[in-house]
Amino acid sequence: MIKNPNESQKQAIEYLDGPLLILAGPGSGKTFTITEKVVNLTKNIKPDKILALTFSEKAAKEMLDRIEEKIGKNSEITISTFHAFCYELIKEFALDIGISKNPKLISKEHACVFGVKNIDSFGFETIKVSGKPYDLISRLIEGISQFYDFLISPKELEDYVIKELEKTSDPEAISELNKLHDLSKFYAAYEEYKRKNDLIDYDDMVAIACKLLESNPVIQKQLQNRFDYMLVDEFQDTNYSQLYLINMLTKNGNLTCVADDDQCIYQFRGAYLTNINQLEEYYPNLKKIGLEVNYRSTENIVNLSQELIKNNEKREKKNILSDKSSEEKVNVVSMPDDYSEAEWVSKEVQNLIKTGLSPKDIFILTRKTADGKKFSDSLKGILIPSEYIGNYRLQDFPVIKDTLAYISVISDPFNSGIDFKKIFTREGLSEHDIQKINKKAKELTYSNPEISGDGLYYILEKNLSELNLENLEIAKSIFENINELLIYKKNHLPSDTLKHLLIEKTDIYKLEIHQNTLNSRKNIELLNSLISLVEEFESVRKTEFEEISEYLNILSDFEVEQEDFLENDTVKIMTIHQSKGKEAKAVFVCDVSERHLPLQYRKKEFTVPLDLQKGIKKDASDEKKLYLEEELRLLYVAMTRAKDKLYLTYPKIFSGNKKESKPSVFLDGISYLQNEKVNFFETEKFEKPVISVETPINKKISEYERLVIKYSVQKQYKKAIESIITLAKINELEKSGNLSNFDLNDFLKVDIPDISELSELLTVKLPPLVDKSMKFSASKIKQYIGCPLNFKYNYVLNIPTPKKAHLTVGTDVHKIFEDLGILKNKGEIIDLELAKSMLSENLKESSFNSKTEFEEEYSKSLKMVEYWFDFESKNKNKILATEEKFNLDLGGFTFTGIIDRVDETPNGEYIIIDYKTGKSTLTKPKMAEDVQMALYAMAVFEKYGKYPVRMGHLYVNPDVSKDVIIDVNPINIKNIKENVISNVKKIMDEDFTVVTTPKMCYFCDYKDICEYFE
Repeated sequence: MIKNPNESQKQAIEYLDGPLLILAGPGSGKTFTITEKVVNLTKNIKPDKILALTFSEKAAKEMLDRIEEKIGKNSEITISTFHAFCYELIKEFALDIGISKNPKLISKEHACVFGVKNIDSFGFETIKVSGKPYDLISRLIEGISQFYDFLISPKELEDYVIKELEKTSDPEAISELNKLHDLSKFYAAYEEYKRKNDLIDYDDMVAIACKLLESNPVIQKQLQNRFDYMLVDEFQDTNYSQLYLINMLTKNGNLTCVADDDQCIYQFRGAYLTNINQLEEYYPNLKKIGLEVNYRSTENIVNLSQELIKNNEKREKKNILSDKSSEEKVNVVSMPDDYSEAEWVSKEVQNLIKTGLSPKDIFILTRKTADGKKFSDSLKGILIPSEYIGNYRLQDFPVIKDTLAYISVISDPFNSGIDFKKIFTREGLSEHDIQKINKKAKELTYSNPEISGDGLYYILEKNLSELNLENLEIAKSIFENINELLIYKKNHLPSDTLKHLLIEKTDIYKLEIHQNTLNSRKNIELLNSLISLVEEFESVRKTEFEEISEYLNILSDFEVEQEDFLENDTVKIMTIHQSKGKEAKAVFVCDVSERHLPLQYRKKEFTVPLDLQKGIKKDASDEKKLYLEEELRLLYVAMTRAKDKLYLTYPKIFSGNKKESKPSVFLDGISYLQNEKVNFFETEKFEKPVISVETPINKKISEYERLVIKYSVQKQYKKAIESIITLAKINELEKSGNLSNFDLNDFLKVDIPDISELSELLTVKLPPLVDKSMKFSASKIKQYIGCPLNFKYNYVLNIPTPKKAHLTVGTDVHKIFEDLGILKNKGEIIDLELAKSMLSENLKESSFNSKTEFEEEYSKSLKMVEYWFDFESKNKNKILATEEKFNLDLGGFTFTGIIDRVDETPNGEYIIIDYKTGKSTLTKPKMAEDVQMALYAMAVFEKYGKYPVRMGHLYVNPDVSKDVIIDVNPINIKNIKENVISNVKKIMDEDFTVVTTPKMCYFCDYKDICEYFE
């Protein structure tokens, strides 16, 4: 940890005479420098006048935490990702842009489903639709993303193609232009789909923000005046549109960008190295300051990585020096094959741990995700705790596979035989029972041609009692649950049916919650994500459950990538891209060989023609050369993650190849065989275990070995032991041909070994469930006080619950009250007709389970609005603020919230009004104890310098229609504050003791997964 800045850091921190580019090498104290620069800026600039932009939410959060450690919490400094910042701008200036104030954000998955379902309507003439339309649409979306980066519209692309086709007769050029023409068709159709359905995606965010500022100088000036200074981290990763946005927001050149062109490894995401040149063109007086002292890596690691990167031309010249002297050389290790590579690396990891390193001090890096699996498997084999972040298809996860089976059956119970089999197995039906059910179903459909489908549902419904099943009750239970879900789906949103399935009709969520392992926590996140995908899809239009099944079927090959590792003591196996920004004491960079690093060059399917590119154009004369330069930067990034020990490994032969692979050309670039900084050696071959010939008895052995693993993972140890006994019997049959000598009691006489050493090795402390930076609110505290376990399910595990119509209405009505208040403050005329049009725009039938429910809630909402106007006609006070956001620091914990309304009396006092759309009301004594109102009063004190004189609720529900407003007692507020802080401390200590009250538990959304509910 750097305590005092070096000369270059000090210069960068204090420089305020114009635009600045900090060229920060690896381990050079970049974050420290940014933090100290912001602290220095706050001496003359208010924190809320500073804007800092970065690329990931994690980076933004870490930057905010470090800065607020120095300048205090709730500083109101804006630190955000590019996309989040632009999304807020879009919502703020929605009327100027001409879109809804709350456009729906859609994912790439949603876009892919749109493309696949409409693929025949795009009119492709050159692009061939293969047997994998999802892959094609994914490539098309990646293609149009590049055009977004350059702010090129579908019309501009189409016009360009038509113009160029008229000019050329070259067959290759015509073919490329025709592909671009097909791309423009998809681009235009996708844009139209989003426009009609009030949707935006991530690419839209920056593009729409740029268009807003470009077309509206008044808003541009307003935003420039909002921020007096701007900082951009990881500038080398920006694309043209992001740089254009930065330039339009910057006021008087008050800008600091932090970059390292040697770490530009995201050109596949649109990052352009030319942006540093473009920045110099925008700001001719740009000052450059290099941070060239590496505090992370040893001298040999730093010097060798510098030798590597100098092979790239046209880079910013730097002279990176190490602050850590060490004689330890960089190890370059050659192995006979990739199996030997994985085994040797695992054994070396084991040796490092024995010498005192913790597993978390070690990284294993590969170029491709899939290449990490062999190292993960090898480490598991010697019981070294490790985490492997790989790309997985949704259906690769057993918990998702089980859920998709249920979804398929509920969508079409008459044609889901394979999925029925999955459900039968999961719920515990024996193979013999499944065999009987399937056999009877086949007989039924054969003898009764009028029965459509596979007959399984008919058997479950009518013939179960005839089959003499071992587990008849389980089979009946399966049918009853499925039948109940078939009825439930008719009157509920698909997402609510899915939640009902996961929480109430199966134990899918329940099992994961009660296991509380790293794997179970990941499974809960996956289930939550699956529900979010369904909610997103149904939010666009009224959707039937069967469509959700089709939607998820399209996405079944979609790859899920875990964003980051949890903070636990494990060896981390990841790609080089995932390692950026991280560091470890020992780093293994593996598969540094031809066709692996660098990967083989493949020309991009779609590229933005040079004539359409904006800004300084990159030299595209040799696209392959640019590609190889980025691959070299990848190796540079990988090497500079290491603090003390660095290994570069490569196998001579990869599995499936007979031909030897050469070492990477990049190793030649550092003269690895002659370099005095390198310790080169070759390892011995590790022999793979011999795989036995597949025979009927071997197949049976494999089957029961899989069952042992399966039941062990599921913690069904009794069944695992039963499978082990069966394996022992098979072994006896193989040896003697019969079981006469097999003594079960003798077999079960086992010595219990001393597992202290094993326990020590396997103990992986679970990271805290509660994020230490969790933000709190009144609703969270109230829920915790009501039942800490309910709080855990809702706010810690984030398990979704069915939508409630009154909550949807409440959100929409609050929004209308806010808009009416703003218009009234501006002196504009507001009336009931205007409110009705707002209501029609906000309340959508697709958000409700039925048309009847929608009509009932619409009528109720209209009466709420009428009551608001009635209250307003008698109110003599001025609306000072609506939807007033706040941040409070209470005992070192951050509380956030939004006050519906703050009124100001004629004599300058404040009154807090909170709208309530439900039927429940508080008495005045209960209002005085209310956590929410107390926090609001504290927030008003923080912002306006004094407590409100009165506060309370305006109950707008037509069944209530009244206000309950009380005088504010500061002493009472203080007592509530102390109680709130006490409860937060319990939350941070993970005290989730259940509170059982029969009435509350009965209505709890989580009762079916709660182990305490009876």
